[in-house]
Amino acid sequence: MAKRLAIPLLASILLTLSACNSDKEKIVKDEDVTNPSLEEQKAETEAPPPDEERITETAGLGDTRENFNEEYGEPEGDEEISNYQDDFLIVTFENHRAVNMELHFGSNPDGPKSQEEMMAFIEKVIPKDAKEVERTTNDLNSNQQIIQYKSETLKNTISEESFRGDKPGTFLVILEEGEGVAPLATVSLGIEQNK
Repeated sequence: MAKRLAIPLLASILLTLSACNSDKEKIVKDEDVTNPSLEEQKAETEAPPPDEERITETAGLGDTRENFNEEYGEPEGDEEISNYQDDFLIVTFENHRAVNMELHFGSNPDGPKSQEEMMAFIEKVIPKDAKEVERTTNDLNSNQQIIQYKSETLKNTISEESFRGDKPGTFLVILEEGEGVAPLATVSLGIEQNK
């Protein structure tokens, strides 16, 4: 008699546990959707920087989210990572300012094609006072050209924490192009590629 009771009791316990487990997974997934990122929280709770003149010719590295929205239109994505012009421009914001940009030249049929045209475009989205420090080719990827810059304006505009231990005011442009490679440029704070 005890064995007959134990089997249905054990089965009902297992069913209850498995039901709880799926509810727990659903709760975790729901939390991921409902918990805003740190940048989304800042966007809602902190005032953006006062309207300041852009530090680049067109909205670019160090400029505010509002500058980007005015220049490129409303983005897709969220407050932390925004996609402009059908993913041609992907921008990461921190403390309301652009700290990383990816320029997918290959995705824009009307965009720059030659390295000179790409560099002319890049020069419009980096600080106006940027000074080139060094230009090298990546030892591990000959299709990547790495250009190090420094900018006093960037140093005075972006918080020191955003440079992640690198010297404030420094930034990199990594230009990737070559046979079989979709042209891409990455513009980011600091001078270390892989921290």
